[in-house]
Amino acid sequence: MKTIKIEIEEYKDTSLIQVVYDLFCDNIELTDEENDELGEMSSKIFEYSEYLNAEIIIDENLNIIGGRIIPFKEDWKSWAPK
Repeated sequence: MKTIKIEIEEYKDTSLIQVVYDLFCDNIELTDEENDELGEMSSKIFEYSEYLNAEIIIDENLNIIGGRIIPFKEDWKSWAPK
């Protein structure tokens, strides 16, 4: 099966911060401090919490079969939800 990798660079969407909250805060109440930390982490994944770099892998039938979000900073995993 043939595949192709599509790279998306600096895609802007002001709602990307919601992606972080959906990934890390499903049904979790955050303190103000934890909320601030989550905001800091989101800026490591999404530049200014708005710009996305990603790779999407599609097959010859245009099905998405893989991909990844490319964090802007190396230490993006240094913050972890409690």
